[in-house]
Amino acid sequence: MNDPTADALLTREQLRLKLNEHGYPLTASYFNKISLPSVNAGPPVAKWWGKRPLYRLDEALAWAESRCGSSLGRPVTPTPARVG
Repeated sequence: MNDPTADALLTREQLRLKLNEHGYPLTASYFNKISLPSVNAGPPVAKWWGKRPLYRLDEALAWAESRCGSSLGRPVTPTPARVG
């Protein structure tokens, strides 16, 4: 069965809780910090409701996965394909 919130717009806190459910351990303070416009390291904003950012879960899951690393402190970088 499809998740009814997959296409829904979520507030930052709703999104953080959904990401926690999917296994990404984000605390409220850290998530708010990286989502600040001055830091601009959070998930992509889908729309704005006044000054409040709204997010899509599928885009945020892709963002969270892109931040995962294979070893401590190092993001995963694609290795070039070998030809030959």
